[in-house]
Amino acid sequence: MNLKKPQVLLISIKPEFVQKILDKQKTIELRKARPQLNIGDFILVYESSPTKSLVGWFEVQEIIYEEIQVLWKKVKDDAGVSKKEFDDYYQKSNFGVGIRIKDRFTSKLSLEEIRKTWVRFRPPQSFHYLKEDEIAIAEKITGFNLG
Repeated sequence: MNLKKPQVLLISIKPEFVQKILDKQKTIELRKARPQLNIGDFILVYESSPTKSLVGWFEVQEIIYEEIQVLWKKVKDDAGVSKKEFDDYYQKSNFGVGIRIKDRFTSKLSLEEIRKTWVRFRPPQSFHYLKEDEIAIAEKITGFNLG
């Protein structure tokens, strides 16, 4: 039996939103571009400056791709942002994406710790699809196995 490995997307998220996700106040991550992810794929989260650390893995439960007005109606209770923040973020967009987070697996590693093993690690400006060797390194340093 040939089981397809899940896709892994490395994304950068601002510290204030990472905390809301970890506290389960935010169960939808908003993006302007639609990532090539499916239900059951994973997101490896890098918490941006000033924290600069890998904070964990999130399993994708749902991908919502809609016109901005429709997206707000679907995600407003779960996105962890105000209507103004939402509007400001999507001000030049016609469509938006909401990635519903199913499970969270945390493991905080500083940028210095990451680079001890993952020498070529570069925090993404937005997101980066991990290659198989990068997934293996990420699993090793975080102690999380995609199965």
